[in-house]
Amino acid sequence: MLAEAAFDSPLFWALFIGWILTVVLHEFAHGVVALWGGDWTIRQRGGLTLNPLQYVDPVTSIIMPAIFLAMGGVPLPGGSTYIRRDLLRSRAWETAVSAAGPAMNLLIFLLCALALHPAVGWVGPGTPATQWTAPQLFVGALAVLQVLAALLNLMPVPPLDGFQMIAPYLNGDLREKLTTPPLATFLFLGYFVVLWKVPQVFGFFIRVLLAMLGVLGYDPLQQWQFVRAFDIALWGGG
Repeated sequence: MLAEAAFDSPLFWALFIGWILTVVLHEFAHGVVALWGGDWTIRQRGGLTLNPLQYVDPVTSIIMPAIFLAMGGVPLPGGSTYIRRDLLRSRAWETAVSAAGPAMNLLIFLLCALALHPAVGWVGPGTPATQWTAPQLFVGALAVLQVLAALLNLMPVPPLDGFQMIAPYLNGDLREKLTTPPLATFLFLGYFVVLWKVPQVFGFFIRVLLAMLGVLGYDPLQQWQFVRAFDIALWGGG
């Protein structure tokens, strides 16, 4: 699959850069809610910036996500924001901080999906993705990527946001065991192995995506054009 990725396509790299920028917004959302929740040090530590260099690591934020995207369309988490959870006012605020990142992904999805909505008029209601312009393909693919990122992150696997949302309510010893290597590393890597080897999981994510598009008023044929746009952006074709 890696060999089939459209590395020579400007659209692939536009989508990848778009992904990096949305990672920044994801992490920025964590920081903003942490500030609201009581972590007054987040601003001093640079956690309230839109500068990608604050969050991006060359290996975990660029090289590995590019490979993961090319191999299977899986948006590997690519950034991190250190939160002083001991300063947060309550366990509810801890959960809110963790939920803020996926919420930002879903907001970006909503904006992208609405931009392509037939009622807006940018894309004709019966126009297949193979006839979309490059900007339209980019927006459609980015919408899919945001839903996949949100769903992937909401799984209760350490250190993903889904786990961090429930972690404040776990027994202290259990929480420490689940977040300490080697168990934490095993669970995280095992999760991605399941994503790769059990297509039903990725298929579930796609069904959720289609359902969300349906709620926004897209008919089944229009819903699948988003998936097609995602495929075109990653692997080319027409």
